[in-house]
Amino acid sequence: MPDAPTPRLVYDAFLITAYHDFYKPAVAPRVIGLALGAALLAELVFSGHLAVRPHEGKDYVLAEKRGGPPRDSLGLWLSELVHGEPENLAVPEWLEYLAIADTQTKTAEHMVVAGLMVRGEQRSRWLGRVQTTYDAADALIAQAPLARLRRYLSSMDRRMPLLDAFLLALTESVGLSKSLYSQMPSGAREYAEGHLRVLPAPLQAIRGHLTAAVADTAITGNL
Repeated sequence: MPDAPTPRLVYDAFLITAYHDFYKPAVAPRVIGLALGAALLAELVFSGHLAVRPHEGKDYVLAEKRGGPPRDSLGLWLSELVHGEPENLAVPEWLEYLAIADTQTKTAEHMVVAGLMVRGEQRSRWLGRVQTTYDAADALIAQAPLARLRRYLSSMDRRMPLLDAFLLALTESVGLSKSLYSQMPSGAREYAEGHLRVLPAPLQAIRGHLTAAVADTAITGNL
């Protein structure tokens, strides 16, 4: 797979899951963490820095030693964590860890440096303390990832890039199918499914474990 020079997938996952507008609600905080973890894992698999391989019924995340380290701090952070583990951990364990490791703040700060987000402060009325906030530098930036996916679904005239196909799978997995397919032409779901069926096995594994983790979150109420 080719190298991914910037963490565009995790940026798009952040904007799709963490922001709400007229067409799309934001998802629960834990689901945002799971989605960002899945997006970051997928990015590093796509760039060849990590691998996902099945063994004895589990899908393990492995560090790949070919090539240099990731060129961005988010990718480097996760890659070094995987390298530092004495034993390989399975995808669900990494998703669980990344959901509680404040990946949302790390991603937002990375987007501030990239000029896509603006950091601010807001005093909580109830807690009486100042909280850090993150807003898109441009409202159109926040809407762009979902709009791009809906453009593909609306026109169905060309093939989605691999990372956009995974982003579509992620959007479905976190419960935003209604926002994706609302007012789409007949055949849009079949067009999407055609892309999802041919995702490489490692990305299929991440997608499956993300879907299961989100479902478990809904069942247990651990939002």
